Amino acid sequence: MKAHPQQLGDSHNFGRRVALRGERIEKPRTLLWEWLLLSSESPLRQLLDRAAAQDALGSDAFGFLPTLQFFGSRDARGGEVERLRLEPLRARDADTRRALATIVGRSLSLWSWLGVADLHWENLVLGVDERERIVFGPLDIELILAELSLPTETKLLPDADPEYASICQHACGVRRVLPFLGKPVDVAELLVMVGAYRSTLAFLDRHSQEIADVFSGLPELRETPLRVLLRGTGDYVQAASRSLWPPLLDAEVEQLARGDIPYFFRLYGRPGIHYYTDATLSQVARLPLDGDVPKLDPILQLSRGLRSPSRKKLREDGLFTLLGAFDHKSFAGTHVGEQLSLTFSKRNLVVTFPSGEELQTSRNLRAFVGSVYLPCECGEVSSVFVPEVSVCAAGRSSV
Repeated sequence: MKAHPQQLGDSHNFGRRVALRGERIEKPRTLLWEWLLLSSESPLRQLLDRAAAQDALGSDAFGFLPTLQFFGSRDARGGEVERLRLEPLRARDADTRRALATIVGRSLSLWSWLGVADLHWENLVLGVDERERIVFGPLDIELILAELSLPTETKLLPDADPEYASICQHACGVRRVLPFLGKPVDVAELLVMVGAYRSTLAFLDRHSQEIADVFSGLPELRETPLRVLLRGTGDYVQAASRSLWPPLLDAEVEQLARGDIPYFFRLYGRPGIHYYTDATLSQVARLPLDGDVPKLDPILQLSRGLRSPSRKKLREDGLFTLLGAFDHKSFAGTHVGEQLSLTFSKRNLVVTFPSGEELQTSRNLRAFVGSVYLPCECGEVSSVFVPEVSVCAAGRSSV
């Protein structure tokens, strides 16, 4: 007797839900972006591996990304992806911590540079593959090519927005590594992390035109949804019991009424925020372009080779955002690493590079980023996947 598929996640677009079918995950939405980053057959993964092998990063620089097989369509109807199989990461020796710190720095750089968001802890896996490589990366990629200027926008680091600060702290993706790197991380690992962040950004900038050409060469590029999140899922869940601000749009009310969590998207090169209006996903409507309606954030331009003024802020302010997230009151004095040195004074943070270039900022970065260290340990587990958590042991809401 054939087993029924196990339903996963929320309902979107006329009752469509992700489902586990044996050794495959069925996803009734586009898989293009996941295929591009998580398949060894994708032109982007091949470019990154080839360029890294010829560059200072080394041939296995992006070996931390999950590598999966994809089946079926990559259009809006969706397809299937193999179920990820990893063993838990158990080692906590110095070599493992250094490797993991490097991976965290590269991850923050890669996802920020590519404009990938929604990388909360439930969307990330951490483990060891059959080749004994550490794997740390997302399972779902629906938001990409956003023009980001800080790593907090990926949700790997906690945003300091006072309305969502506690939620962002609990859900930030890098909390997955804390059982192995410690609370706080050792300054030696923090030096490695910052160095990897900076060197990976430089690598991506050097190859930006080649990466843009990969995206431009995708036949499906302009027809593939880029998801737009107007609100968090938690807001929609609570919409039946309390009024939301800003008020629900008619398109949100319509989707909630049929039992769906509202789903919106943009299309590359086209204006406006779109949504599906029929069960076959063949009819698309658009929110008004004018008036008191949500506006789209900037998107990276392929015609400019993915170059953007925000890249400078990502290199400099983004570096301090990383430091602010992992900073701890016990850090003091000057610490020298292979790629840079860090000086922690009572009020300031100073980064010095071998060239003599120096960057300095106030040590109080709470207006820009939250700390990854929390007194609770919910979600800070050594398992490959984060167990479902609704309320942490300290009584705070998590995700």
